[in-house]
Amino acid sequence: MSKLPEEWEQQLKEKPFEGMNFTPQMQKKVEQRLGGYQPKRKRYKVLAYAAVLLPVMAMLLWFGYSGLEPGKLAGRITPLVSEAPPPRETGAADFSPAPTGNSQSVPSNDYAVGIRSIYNAEVPFPSVEDKRAEVSIPLTAILSVPVLDDGNSPAHVTPPPLPKMTFPLPAGMEDKLQAALVFQGDTGSAYILLAPAGWKASAVTGANGSLGATFEDPENPGQTLQYSDNAWGCQGCAVGSIGTYFPGKAEWADEYGLTIIPPAFTEQYMAGTGGADARTVRYSLPAEASGYETAGTAYYDEGEWGYLFRKLEMTTSSAFDGQDVIDSIQGFFAAHHGPLLLPAVQNPESAAGSAEYTTQSLYLALEQRGMQLSLVPDTTELMFNKQLAGVWPEELLIDKTDTPARPDRLSVYTYADSLECAEGLAALKLEINRTTNDGGARIYPHVFRGGKFLVVYWMGGDSAEPYVYDKAIKLALRSLEGSSASEAD
Repeated sequence: MSKLPEEWEQQLKEKPFEGMNFTPQMQKKVEQRLGGYQPKRKRYKVLAYAAVLLPVMAMLLWFGYSGLEPGKLAGRITPLVSEAPPPRETGAADFSPAPTGNSQSVPSNDYAVGIRSIYNAEVPFPSVEDKRAEVSIPLTAILSVPVLDDGNSPAHVTPPPLPKMTFPLPAGMEDKLQAALVFQGDTGSAYILLAPAGWKASAVTGANGSLGATFEDPENPGQTLQYSDNAWGCQGCAVGSIGTYFPGKAEWADEYGLTIIPPAFTEQYMAGTGGADARTVRYSLPAEASGYETAGTAYYDEGEWGYLFRKLEMTTSSAFDGQDVIDSIQGFFAAHHGPLLLPAVQNPESAAGSAEYTTQSLYLALEQRGMQLSLVPDTTELMFNKQLAGVWPEELLIDKTDTPARPDRLSVYTYADSLECAEGLAALKLEINRTTNDGGARIYPHVFRGGKFLVVYWMGGDSAEPYVYDKAIKLALRSLEGSSASEAD
């Protein structure tokens, strides 16, 4: 019985050459007509592709991994990778305990890490009008950046606590002033200055240990507050400055071979007649820019190392309406004969070794190596939110001036011990063999076993921006290890 045309067409599509004697050329033409022609791939091409891809995959797996001792994982049953992300809390503030010596708590849900997240959002001062009342002003914590840093110096990961403030402030300063705490990561000490609220702060540490801080009005860059301190360093600088700013010291500086021409002060007077007040001067003078004026306070000391000189100058336009702000800033500096100094803490973690180091320790070390970090906001998708060996990561953005469209990120896993950290690394090696939504990011894992950290560094380049490895991550881990070793001695 003959078949219907539809039945013949179906057979041709499923088995077009069954029971037929078609030449290869005829078979090819038929397949092309039916839309099912797919040329057979040559076997040698598959082998060639495999030969190229396998070494690349091997390099991605192993490049950047720190070595771990083998044989540590046997006999332990732990679910290594979990893909279901935990719920992220939103809308509720997370309060963290303040450092020892400060009883306040500060909301830590603003995504800040490092020195910005250590201290309270505000600091109270006694009131001028009523000693029982308080005037609370914002507290800004920043890091003093060393001018020279080869990455080999230990990182100090315990900033000093805030002392109780004793300098009184007038009422109404809550929105006019800020207290700026500058942490010196190279020494572990810090200092506090008062500055106008909202002014942008930066600080540096010179190669000879000298200190400098600058505050700038974002709405008028011509208005600045500048602090300098030779820290017993450059003696010629100190002698010249003392001769310039202190009455009757120009001739004294001349004995050191320095010719001093004092500026045209509009006001100059000593803070007192005895002790440190006799070495503290308040002054004002016209600024270099027309329409601006400068108010300053300077202090000097003499010791077995030579001379110390500190100076704080505030330059404002003639339209600046804030004499009470200037008086409070300069009065605070004069009362402490410089900034309020906070000595370094003898790290209590040294007795317990590196077991007590936390992610905060890591973040401070990274910040001291120039990496500005912040937590990924709740509204932003995480790049690698996967549980490794029972631990969920904390993902951070690396804020840099040259950040491409997709910023670099860190996924930080903190484990109880180095053995669990090794399990996490083993799980990561398996996981990066699979498909992830990393957008093609280059990934470099680092293991800091002393602190039990597994840090996955995601480079954020793209087709338009090159992938550039930031060596700060390795320098930070090395400095943290150095800190652990030095403090345990």
